[in-house]
Amino acid sequence: MAEEAEMDGAPEASPGKKKLMLIVGIVVVLLALGGGGWFYKQHSAKTVKPKVEQVQPEPFLVDIPTVISNLDNSSGRPVFVKISAKLQVAGGLMSQVQAQIPEIQNIFQTYLHESTQADLSGNGIYRLREALLDRIAVQLAPVEVRDLLFTEFLIQ
Repeated sequence: MAEEAEMDGAPEASPGKKKLMLIVGIVVVLLALGGGGWFYKQHSAKTVKPKVEQVQPEPFLVDIPTVISNLDNSSGRPVFVKISAKLQVAGGLMSQVQAQIPEIQNIFQTYLHESTQADLSGNGIYRLREALLDRIAVQLAPVEVRDLLFTEFLIQ
């Protein structure tokens, strides 16, 4: 009997009040999730941003390792050429150009293998520079190649 009295004394929640409590609970949970998501996004955006290497507006020089190649020669006597150069580049990243160094060396090698000693005499060095510059510009596009500077040029 004591149990019945306790149950009778406690008022039962009406169906409308249960519905209101359920809606308020859902709204509170959604607000908590939204606030947590906003907080996570604000703090993760600051810590996750990787450092991006910026394009260098000023032209910079890239060393091309020394290239030693044999020239085309019909006399049977081997003729070698040794070239060291620097490449003046703008509008790109140093790492972009450094990654292409093997391809640039290949351009040097293939062009020099086709050349003869007579091709490189006189103003032939200028023609060599222009031909290599054109081929390297195609290889490095969209990076702007401004100049090719020979630092060492030896024919033996």
